[in-house]
Amino acid sequence: MIETKIREYLLSNVYTAIYLETPKTMPDECVIFRIIDRSWLNFIDTVTVEINSYAKTKEAAAELDASVRRAMNTFAYEDDISASKLSGGNDANDTTLKRYRYRCFYNITYMEE
Repeated sequence: MIETKIREYLLSNVYTAIYLETPKTMPDECVIFRIIDRSWLNFIDTVTVEINSYAKTKEAAAELDASVRRAMNTFAYEDDISASKLSGGNDANDTTLKRYRYRCFYNITYMEE
């Protein structure tokens, strides 16, 4: 499952808490990601992933986002992953959680085993 691969990869490269959904108790700093689009053609899967970097300060959120981007730019070197392409991102404070947030979007192309 691609969500598991992304989570494990981020855990080993970003060094903060990584979640697939918003935790009941938010830590001071964390990354939450979700799949926002899926496609499949000729046995090749593509997903668009929204990756949110949260922190107590805007500077810390920006630094975490930069760390996530550095990691995701080399994700294509993992087994079964053929592409990891940044497709956008922005400074988007989360008014619901009242946290500083940066987010980025990646298109990931892979083959499911």
